[in-house]
Amino acid sequence: MARHTSFRIGGPAAVLLVPDHLEQVVAVLQWLRDQTIPYFILGQGTNVLVSDQGVDAVVVSTARGLRQLEVAGDRVRAGSGVLLTRVARRAERLGLTGMEFAVSIPGTLGGALVMNAGAHGASMVDVVSSVLVWDPVGGVRRIKGTEAEFQYRQSRFMKQPWIALEADLILSPGDPAEIGDKMAQYMAHRKRTQPVGEPNAGSVFKNPYPDYAGRLIEAIGAKGWRAGDAQVSPVHANFIVNHGLARAHDVLTLMRRIRCEVYGRTGIVLRPEVRWIGPGEGGATATWENLWYAEGEGLRAPCG
Repeated sequence: MARHTSFRIGGPAAVLLVPDHLEQVVAVLQWLRDQTIPYFILGQGTNVLVSDQGVDAVVVSTARGLRQLEVAGDRVRAGSGVLLTRVARRAERLGLTGMEFAVSIPGTLGGALVMNAGAHGASMVDVVSSVLVWDPVGGVRRIKGTEAEFQYRQSRFMKQPWIALEADLILSPGDPAEIGDKMAQYMAHRKRTQPVGEPNAGSVFKNPYPDYAGRLIEAIGAKGWRAGDAQVSPVHANFIVNHGLARAHDVLTLMRRIRCEVYGRTGIVLRPEVRWIGPGEGGATATWENLWYAEGEGLRAPCG
């Protein structure tokens, strides 16, 4: 899995499937359901930390089968495997505003829907009209954007086994030049403030409103901390980078140390934004929905 994640970390998957189109994706999901085979949906792998033991499940990639992108007026219909930056750039070319925030967010639309990805004061909840989902019980159906129950860095997709297949986005007419200027500002800001070009999984912890995880982590002097080849970025304290051969265990070590120190000084419990995939370090089985953003494997207590 190290070859398929932005962290460049992770042991082997049991099987990797890359369906060719939406109908094939659905057929694969239905077959896996009928055979009661555990599975995990993977986009660009930009917001995950995969266990060193790998994933004892079938990994289904959306990179090829869910990359459709259509525009009609101010409406955009995009597959979950489409890169978020591609959606933003297409909107720019067509003079549609509303997706500027997404130009600096790596990953696919599917991952952005699951996490309600956002930046610069905007997020997916602001543009999503409806989502085509696959429900293991009800099959394929379209839900309203409000049914996705988007909240800060979470959605209903984290609470039940729905798979987002595509989404309809409603944008607004705008000046392509102004849209482009705003995107250029966002990209410049990202390059100044984040470790662009180094393997990482984006923000490690969620911001504990009204504070910021990066500020809290920097305040404890964590910038530069290392465990093996994993390091708390000197550029942004809420990023951990892989200097070459980092393991998931190394990242967990840093996350535990950070969380314990922040809790000890402030009483604030930082919640992981990066999603944990695979068995825990002790070998305990973690099913595909047992992801640690809800206090699952890896970080059970502030200083555990």
